[in-house]
Amino acid sequence: MDWRSHVAAGVLLSVVALLIFGTRDIITLVVLGAIGGLSALVPDLDHDSSKGKQMLDVAFVGFAMLSAVMSGCGKNICIPTMDQLASMATVFFALIGTYFAFFMFLKPNHRGITHTLAATFVFGFALFLIAGLEVGIAGMFGYFSHLVADLHMKVV
Repeated sequence: MDWRSHVAAGVLLSVVALLIFGTRDIITLVVLGAIGGLSALVPDLDHDSSKGKQMLDVAFVGFAMLSAVMSGCGKNICIPTMDQLASMATVFFALIGTYFAFFMFLKPNHRGITHTLAATFVFGFALFLIAGLEVGIAGMFGYFSHLVADLHMKVV
């Protein structure tokens, strides 16, 4: 199944789940449906050519840049000093290095642990802790839709 089909299935299943759990606001359903669609790409992060992995690579570079700037300037806009620049560069390269080292040396096998029900619940629970119940539901059902669509699901 291609990435577009996974996204569509993730949107559909997460919106249906949210409707069952009582979410009725259209804007909320659209936003959470998008989160469910993106979550449907997460199980294939273990595959280098997956759209989800490509998107994550770009997003993580942006995250590392933002983290580096915030480490040097906080929430304010500033012109960093040389010491702050050195600190920001250290944060940026440490994050980038850790991310790419993880995917180079510790990446799970394709359709390994990322295609399990355990990973589905861990992902949904992590989103719940970070962003709340509705986001956790959308993410978990989006993730789950990928496993159903692939017809490749393990418990652990």
